[in-house]
Amino acid sequence: MPDKKTIRKEQTKKLRALDPIVKADNEKALYAKLFQTSSWQKAQSVAVTASLPFEVNTRPIMEQAWQEEKTVLLDKIVDGQMFFVEIDANTPLTTGDSFGILEPESNHAVAKDQIDLVLVPGLAFSDAGLRIGFGGGYYDRFLQDYQGASVSLALPEQRRADWVPDQFDQVVDQVITIDEVD
Repeated sequence: MPDKKTIRKEQTKKLRALDPIVKADNEKALYAKLFQTSSWQKAQSVAVTASLPFEVNTRPIMEQAWQEEKTVLLDKIVDGQMFFVEIDANTPLTTGDSFGILEPESNHAVAKDQIDLVLVPGLAFSDAGLRIGFGGGYYDRFLQDYQGASVSLALPEQRRADWVPDQFDQVVDQVITIDEVD
C-alpha cells in the first residue's frame, strides 16, 4: 500500500488535471446533495475552509449559507492551532502561512460548541469516512473533541481506501459523493 505522502502527491496531481467543466458539474451535484442533508438543514453555523483551485470550490457553499442566513465560519491557523472565525461576504481575507489558503484577518475564534457543521477538506476519502488531508493534522486535532456534524464532499477522483489509517486519524460523519451519501 502507498504511504500517505505518496497518496497526497498522486491525488494533488489527479485533481489539478481535472477537466474544469466536468469538475464544475460534479461540484454542483455535490452541493445539491449537501444542501439536502439533515446536517445542513439543521445547522445554524457552517465551518469551511477557503478552497484551493483544485479542491471542491467552497465559495458557493458559503454563498448558499449566507442566503439561508446561516453563520459562516472560516478556518484559521495561528501558532500551529486551527480555529474558526465568523465571516461575511465582505470580510477581508489574507493568505495564511499554512498551505497558502485564504484566512480571515481577525483572530476572534468561535467556540467549538457553537459550530453545528464542519465541512472537512481532504485529498482522498474512503467510504468509511477516513480521509487523507494535506498532512498538517489540523482537522484531525479539531475533530477529536468536536461534538457537531462533520461532512466531506468527495469528487469521484477523491474516492480511494488504499492506505492504513494512523491512530490519530478522525472519521468524518458523512462523505457525500455524486453517487450517494455514505
